[in-house]
Amino acid sequence: KVQRPGVRLLVERDTELLLTIATFLESIPALPSSQGDNTGLSQTNKSTRLINTELVSATQEFMSRIFEELDYRNEASNCITFANLYSERNGTSKDVSVVVPQVYLPWCTENILVMEWIDGTKLTDIQSTGTNQSKEDAVKENLAMVKVAIDSTLSQLLVEGVLHADPHAGNLLKISRDDGTVTLGYLDFGLLSTIPGQVRDALVCSVALQVFEQDVDAVSSLFGELRLIPQHILNDEGERAALAEALHITFENSLLYPVPTTSASGEEITAIPDLKFDKLLDSLSRLVPRFQFDLPPYFINNARALSTLEGIAKSLDPSFNVLTIMYPYALNRLLQNPSQSPVVERTLQSLIRSTDGRIDQQKIRRLLRDSALISGLSKRRVVWDVIKTKPGRRLTRGILGEELKMYLTGSRKRNNTQTDGQRRKRKNKWYYLEL
Repeated sequence: KVQRPGVRLLVERDTELLLTIATFLESIPALPSSQGDNTGLSQTNKSTRLINTELVSATQEFMSRIFEELDYRNEASNCITFANLYSERNGTSKDVSVVVPQVYLPWCTENILVMEWIDGTKLTDIQSTGTNQSKEDAVKENLAMVKVAIDSTLSQLLVEGVLHADPHAGNLLKISRDDGTVTLGYLDFGLLSTIPGQVRDALVCSVALQVFEQDVDAVSSLFGELRLIPQHILNDEGERAALAEALHITFENSLLYPVPTTSASGEEITAIPDLKFDKLLDSLSRLVPRFQFDLPPYFINNARALSTLEGIAKSLDPSFNVLTIMYPYALNRLLQNPSQSPVVERTLQSLIRSTDGRIDQQKIRRLLRDSALISGLSKRRVVWDVIKTKPGRRLTRGILGEELKMYLTGSRKRNNTQTDGQRRKRKNKWYYLEL
């Protein structure tokens, strides 16, 4: 990979031009209003500028990323970092194993990058398949690879916190092995995002709260953990309520919920909405000046990465819904809480309890069933995976202890009204073992 001559000078001129425009736009004063504040902003947060968005800092951040990409030594370092975590050769990740090209550092400079050549086809290419493979089989195989890429991205985002931030069709390859199997390969490591642990935990909680409970108020309270909104905005009750209302409208426009259904046993089935990434990002961008949003680079890169992968999947299967993968993945992280985050613990407690604060057995069953969706495992296996973790054991002991205490104190009268048949049915479900 050889850098085109003169590119750096061109980027420098573009940067100077963009900063000049951004500075001018920020200097435009707000229009006088004789009818008071009709924007919904409290007087303390009302701006004296016409455009509240920090255009200069946003431009500086964006262009700094461009300059980073111009130094191919950064990309070489990113590739090595990514390989050390996720490469099938020597990666340390337990969840992700992909093909990553080897970098030849002695031959790399600021303007030249030398890497291993990898043969493969794009995930959107269904014409370059073998002669014995039908188009339908090719689409199915490529879609399976896209799902692998999404699983890989979610693991990078929520587990390790190091994410390939530009997984478009040209940077993902389907690689055929000699034994007839296929695997996923990554290219182009100019953009690598690092996501703080606090943000990873808040993302898990946000997905679980919105899909499982549709609790927009709880999601809005996590924006501080996500480092998207200054804390003084969240501490203002009026602003907090305005944010929750804005998010209600945002989610109504970007999340399409199916008609609620129940299982054969009468249990509620969690309705997983269809996420419209483009509408979500557009709506959030409109909230930036109103609530002083601070969209860090990793947030934009994360959203773009998932949006890109969803676009590839939908080009192969228009009915594909990325939340069907994101939601159970988030639930598994929530149940196991490997970082022992107090935010994750509080969120989980809110999901398994009813409005009166008691353990809700139906909610626990829903959580276990939904969590099993990610791998097709039985609920017993999901429970075992939870119990193997220290936070999971603590959660299990807490639930069992509380249930036993309620039973012994006679606060639960269910046994007085249940028939013998109902008791046997309940026992056969080994409910307490699940807990």
